[in-house]
Amino acid sequence: MAELKSAHRAALTEVIARSPDRILSLLESAVGEMSGERAEAVRVMIAEEIQDRGRRDKVLRPLLALFRERQDGMEGFTLPPTLLPLLWTAAKRNEPELLPQLDRDDDLARMIADRLTNTAAAAVRDHGAKLWPGGTAEQRARLARMLDLAPTARTTLRRLADWQGRMGAEEAAEMKLAFRQAAAIGEDGPDCLMEIYFAHLREGLQILRLASHAAALETPSRFLSQGHYGLFVERVLAALVTKTEAVVGFDLAEGPSGVLKYRDNLQWIAAALQEFEMVVSPRPDSVWARTIRHQKLRLTTTLSDHFRRADDAVDALLPQEKSTLVGRMTRAVPHLTAPMDDKDVEQARLLVGMMFTARGPAAVIGCETERRQTSEGLVGRISNWSGEALDRLNRSAPDDGGQMARRRLQVMVDLLQLAGAKEAARTVRRRLSVLGASQGVSLRQA
Repeated sequence: MAELKSAHRAALTEVIARSPDRILSLLESAVGEMSGERAEAVRVMIAEEIQDRGRRDKVLRPLLALFRERQDGMEGFTLPPTLLPLLWTAAKRNEPELLPQLDRDDDLARMIADRLTNTAAAAVRDHGAKLWPGGTAEQRARLARMLDLAPTARTTLRRLADWQGRMGAEEAAEMKLAFRQAAAIGEDGPDCLMEIYFAHLREGLQILRLASHAAALETPSRFLSQGHYGLFVERVLAALVTKTEAVVGFDLAEGPSGVLKYRDNLQWIAAALQEFEMVVSPRPDSVWARTIRHQKLRLTTTLSDHFRRADDAVDALLPQEKSTLVGRMTRAVPHLTAPMDDKDVEQARLLVGMMFTARGPAAVIGCETERRQTSEGLVGRISNWSGEALDRLNRSAPDDGGQMARRRLQVMVDLLQLAGAKEAARTVRRRLSVLGASQGVSLRQA
């Protein structure tokens, strides 16, 4: 079979170069099952591209995280993915003979990687408008500075986990040296180095501890609000405000998936508030402190409203009717045949679930007492209503044979579980099973 023509090779080279890593891996597997000279040529081209990307990732590893959007939704300095291959081409253009040395895992390979990032930094400074036409002059200058700092980041990224806790003398010395090297490169060097670290942190909240340590190690030592790192505190505050807006604006129409997002936002907010209290400790009269107080007030008001709505929604599912005792004496007892609206049931389940998910965050926000009292109150009422309803069913079946009551009691079991009252739910379920309640009538749980 004839080999690839020049036009075919050029077209395939373009396709392979533009293919994401996942697609390239699929292409490699597909071509591996083919035979012939052309297939072999394509296999070689794919293998060369995979090898080249491995070398690229090794050289630009300190900056690779900047080419991905942050998963926590926090603001950060990001680079367009289309810039990565252009940056790599610029880095290797002058000394392609050094590339095979990158396949090693030793100090020489790291020295060559540092040399190539310096070449890339020079290219960004000299031809930045061509490499990154969509970037501003300030963004291109920042990228060049980060490429200058790639050697420092390459040797210190492994320390990020160690720098999150209580730092010993060795960790402190290494961090201080890293930021001193960054400061030697330029006035914005420490800020750019912190930006690289921030991109590598899975959870953006971790930047508060990192920035706090870095500020304390400066000479002279500074508060976070006075040094290079206040910007990162502002980002956490901005995320706090955004997530608070999501909690305040939550609508029950978002359903169970919305409640999960509501829970995640509350948990993140609680973690952020704790980090601010332990790490930042802003002055009471500072803008940071006022912002936090305002958000906590909004959250307290919103959660209190959610607790009240949960209480009302549960009460709506506990119908009562008057039963004659003696003469004119009556008392309220469970209404066993009252109709039940599925929309009301779903609303109650969502609200009770929201109240339970707020259990930890409410303590940090400042409304745990109200949450606990509301939860204990509705659990008590559900248990009492269910107990009386079961007693009445044991004595005599209503006109519908008890079907509606059994269905409502299954809903009560769901609500007790959602409220975290597992023992109370188990009691009602056990007594209901004795009555011969059919299985599978419980509404779907969120």
